[in-house]
Amino acid sequence: MKKVVFVSTVAGIIPGMKEAFARQFPDVQLINLLDDGIIPEITENGGKLTPDIIKRVADYGVTAERYGASAAVCMCTTIAPAVDAAQPAVGIPYLKIDGPMLERAATMGDRIALLVTAELTFGPSTQSARKAAEKMGRGQVQIDTILVEGAWAALNLEGDKAAHDRLIVEKAREVAGSYDVIVLEQASMVDVASALEDLGVPVLTSVEMGIAQLAQYL
Repeated sequence: MKKVVFVSTVAGIIPGMKEAFARQFPDVQLINLLDDGIIPEITENGGKLTPDIIKRVADYGVTAERYGASAAVCMCTTIAPAVDAAQPAVGIPYLKIDGPMLERAATMGDRIALLVTAELTFGPSTQSARKAAEKMGRGQVQIDTILVEGAWAALNLEGDKAAHDRLIVEKAREVAGSYDVIVLEQASMVDVASALEDLGVPVLTSVEMGIAQLAQYL
């Protein structure tokens, strides 16, 4: 049986990711690697990816290779730059869940709103979006990263997913008139898209596209 490894930093997203993966690849084994110590460590280091964190991210890719996986996918946008740094040390494709979404967004208009819920994700997500746009030959597009205040705390500190989703919906509706496409950057935001179907502006999420990219490696 073919295998894929997901590398996560937040335990709460794993069940939803397993379900999404099973819908697309029911005959492929999914292995989840969780390191919920990375985000606190990044916080303690002022939001920086330290050499040790980059090495650990690389080690997870090597572990995936040792499992015999066809590919590994980083599910955390905050550590996405570490995946780029780690790739040369990993002998299998080491993908990012948001890569296909960001590339598609870059082709859908000249003004992109990149919504995030975590301050730590702000810089890495902006970097990833800009890199994706350049890859698509769209380096000139406007990319505005917008922090949804209070959403991260609602979900991760208060356990109130309804409030988390509501805050994202409110922010998306507030800014939609100024952009050609809305990007819900983090995997934890995927459920919000269904509440924005009437927005009149395309709304992209990372999970389905991010998992679909595995087809070329399986």
